[in-house]
Amino acid sequence: MILIAAYWLFLFFLALPIGVATIHLLKINSQNTIITLLLGLVSLTCCFTITAFFFPLNGASLLFWTALGILSGIYYRTQVGQLLSGFSENLKQLPSHLKVVVGILTFGALLKSAQYPFITDNESYYIQTIKWLNQYGFVKGLANLHLFFAQSSAWHVLQAATNFSFMTNKINDINGFVFILCTLYCITEGHKYSTPKKMYWLSFMPLAAIFSFLFLDVPSPDLPLLVITPVILHLYIQYNKTNSNFKIALLLFIFLVSIKLTILPLGILFLPGLIIKQNLKFAIFAGVPIALLWIVKNIVISGYPLYPIGLFKTGYDWAVPDNAYNWIVNITADYGYKRTAGLLPKDTTTATKLLYWLQQDKLAGIINKLTLALLFIMPLSMLKDKKHKMVYAALLINFLVILLTSPQFRYFLYITFAGFLFVAAALFNYLKADIVVYKIVMFLGSVIVFITFLNFGLDKLTTNRQHLAHGKISVQQLYLPSGITKYPDMKFIKVKLDNLNYYSPEYNFFTYGTANGPLPCVNSQQIEFLQKNLGIIPQQRTNDIKDGFYSAKTPEK
Repeated sequence: MILIAAYWLFLFFLALPIGVATIHLLKINSQNTIITLLLGLVSLTCCFTITAFFFPLNGASLLFWTALGILSGIYYRTQVGQLLSGFSENLKQLPSHLKVVVGILTFGALLKSAQYPFITDNESYYIQTIKWLNQYGFVKGLANLHLFFAQSSAWHVLQAATNFSFMTNKINDINGFVFILCTLYCITEGHKYSTPKKMYWLSFMPLAAIFSFLFLDVPSPDLPLLVITPVILHLYIQYNKTNSNFKIALLLFIFLVSIKLTILPLGILFLPGLIIKQNLKFAIFAGVPIALLWIVKNIVISGYPLYPIGLFKTGYDWAVPDNAYNWIVNITADYGYKRTAGLLPKDTTTATKLLYWLQQDKLAGIINKLTLALLFIMPLSMLKDKKHKMVYAALLINFLVILLTSPQFRYFLYITFAGFLFVAAALFNYLKADIVVYKIVMFLGSVIVFITFLNFGLDKLTTNRQHLAHGKISVQQLYLPSGITKYPDMKFIKVKLDNLNYYSPEYNFFTYGTANGPLPCVNSQQIEFLQKNLGIIPQQRTNDIKDGFYSAKTPEK
């Protein structure tokens, strides 16, 4: 915990001056420290993305951008000082019960981040994606080695660039930092906009914190969508023609799109505001560079500029073959409807798929039904003005798009999360509960997150054997995190496949699993499956793996 706390402090003092410089560059008016920090993370992600095209994200790259942050801090020292002072003052002004909630959630987030990672995707491609970035930067055709690597996110770029991999393999804990930032923002803004008779919807963020705790111990791209989306919606609801809230919300939205494309339909929220010339110019100036970085990154890694959308496939030799692309996209989509390992029959109708989705059990079934219930209830509490109507319409359309493409609950959990906040506030205000009830509810909401540390009952929530056990809490975690993989003792064997020498887990814990294996790492079971069913195998483009990979056809197909 102590090491992670020190890491978060480093991120704080790195992002703050970069955020101030971003505000000046984009001519945004904001005196909020947390918004400035988030904008700093946006700019750092762009800077590290540019770096990764040419260099590995190692100590040299971190030193360079840290030096730039220090110079920015010196140049804008007056404003940095004001932001730090304002941040401290805002925390001091919080009521005692909210200070207790903040303390509990901060302690919980630190302890959760110190545990072994929980989510299976960490063992299939999070660790390896970050490791490739640390050692080589972006690698041409990396998706040919492991199809999941095509999902390389801007969030993984930021994590790779700041994880101190040149000093330790214990830190991939940026999610906890962003969770604390956004929680503080929601609590302080919620307190600001609440009245003795009516609680503002952001005030209920601690009650929904348990959703976030599922993603704190891994660098999952789902977490920033979960906690930054409420910030965006708040800024949108509160903006007017004289402030910069619209621009900030738009920039954060574009940033989230570069992290995970599933949130793109939420962008309809901003279309009316882009009629204003000033907003449109800002969208072009700030959004186009981020979009270009995202497109070029996709081209390098998979050969598909808009991945996971298959349009405009390039003709480069490292572009993932059509059959491999179609297979991974189809299996991902079908898994959202029916959580099985194989593809649904081609003649399965949309109605049947939706019925499968509705009948899912365990955690997926709970989230699916909860989301539907929230979207049904939300109009009763949100349709009070034009902006709230737009927020509801955007969330609903975003959900429907995901529902008709690949409705895995992680893909729309940020919609569930935001909807829960609105409905909780509406119910609380409708019942005219007093402040004592609110204090009790917030305290219980912050304490209940510790359920995520326990192993009991997991078999009732999931059939995935990778999710049936958490790492145990230990004294060591108070000062040193457990590590970046739940399989620290996993052994790997070296395998030769024509011109490719790769490492495969000695024990096949699941087909796509790679854990923290040495590069290049891919599970032999996955290679054999693709060779048998698609007639392709990964090969190096040259004798040096930094030159990338392509998919070669096998003689059998």
